[in-house]
Amino acid sequence: MKSVYKLSAALFLTLFLASAAFAASQSPMASQSEQDEFRVFAATWVNKLNRSHIKGFHNMEIVLLPDGQYLARYHHIDPVSISCKVKKTSSKKKGMVGLLKYIETIYESTGETPQIARSKQFKPVKNIRITEIFSNTGKGWR
Repeated sequence: MKSVYKLSAALFLTLFLASAAFAASQSPMASQSEQDEFRVFAATWVNKLNRSHIKGFHNMEIVLLPDGQYLARYHHIDPVSISCKVKKTSSKKKGMVGLLKYIETIYESTGETPQIARSKQFKPVKNIRITEIFSNTGKGWR
């Protein structure tokens, strides 16, 4: 009985994902000017994220390690890693959906004091892929 349930659940999930993929492929692409408008918004958004990130360069995290060294760590989004995609919604009202993808990198440095850790060469230690979804119903990207 459990295998029948698992099989029907898997079948339902497969059909659901296939229909969602088909619906997404049927959404009309946005015009070049709409794509460009979203790219400008995305660049501004990432710039704002870099300035205000709670663990960004200006709010660097400093941790005392067990060996007595200090670890300085911050997050940064490289604007070059930005990728944008815009599609119109299938509703009769004017609307678009924008996907913003980027890579947030965590940088670290160590030193004998917090000041030395902050001033040394930082090395990237982890990349995090992030996708954000925005909508625009004629009143700007949100």
